[in-house]
Amino acid sequence: MPATIPPENSGHEAADSHDVIQVRGARENNLKGVSLDIPKRRLTLFTGVSGSGKSSLVFDTIAAESQRLINETYTAFIQNFMPSLARPDVDSLRNLSAAIIVDQERIGANARSTVGTATDAHTMLRILFSRTGTPYVGPPSAFSFNRAEGMCPTCEGLGKATEIDVDELVDRDRSLNQDAIKAPGFGVDTWYWQLMAKSGLFDLDLPLKDYPPISGSSSSTSRP
Repeated sequence: MPATIPPENSGHEAADSHDVIQVRGARENNLKGVSLDIPKRRLTLFTGVSGSGKSSLVFDTIAAESQRLINETYTAFIQNFMPSLARPDVDSLRNLSAAIIVDQERIGANARSTVGTATDAHTMLRILFSRTGTPYVGPPSAFSFNRAEGMCPTCEGLGKATEIDVDELVDRDRSLNQDAIKAPGFGVDTWYWQLMAKSGLFDLDLPLKDYPPISGSSSSTSRP
């Protein structure tokens, strides 16, 4: 007799045919024998006061065991180069799938560090877009905001553009001798001010607004 797939599991691969993750008797950190069923293929939110055990359940129990099981699939040679992961303090964990763990800490120092880049999901999307996108573009790097070929030329892949307001840095009605530079550290007789004053390139008594335009510049901004 041919095997039949239960209606509730139809459309899912055999390895992920379960509907819930079963946690029984979790005791990691401050957990006191917690048991629950977590629905799969759904967005599940854990809430509670600080110290209630949210991270202990999600990261230190479920995610930790998922990572440990994945590591066990590698060859013994590869496992020698990997950290040894202990089994979480729990009676049983069933129906786990592969987990992508995104830490609560800040990923990187700029806007280019995202969940997509940290998990390589962004790389997979770049490959998909490069092969199926219209118009067709071969190199996946053309869809990356971290590469010069794909980043926005205005914001350089950061999602926002920053412009400098020169009038916040200098007073165009004053000369260098009149403390025209408002930026910290550039006052009259300071070390940075003397570098410019003694270079012979500037008229120290001429207001900045009267300086000639920068050669080859299309802007009307005068050179300070």
